Amino acid sequence: MSEQLDLAVPVVPASTLNYRVTVLHLDWPNGVIQITLVDNNGVAMNFSYSNAEATTLMTFLNTANLSVNSLHKRILGKLVADGKLTGTISGTP
Repeated sequence: MSEQLDLAVPVVPASTLNYRVTVLHLDWPNGVIQITLVDNNGVAMNFSYSNAEATTLMTFLNTANLSVNSLHKRILGKLVADGKLTGTISGTP
């Protein structure tokens, strides 16, 4: 076994405070949506929707009026509504 350094005061990982949308991939032929969010520490999280659910969401997004709710806000709202994330949406597009 090799040596190790035992810390007198443990290093606490940084707190995750928020997420931002960084990638939205719409794969129409295969019926797949891939979403990548990055937190305030630079750690990425991936989510996906597939099949009929993805096709329905893509059709909705394709015709959505994004002047009131931005695309990013709709993505984050959908992830919250589906129970994949919890929190409140803030900021401006």
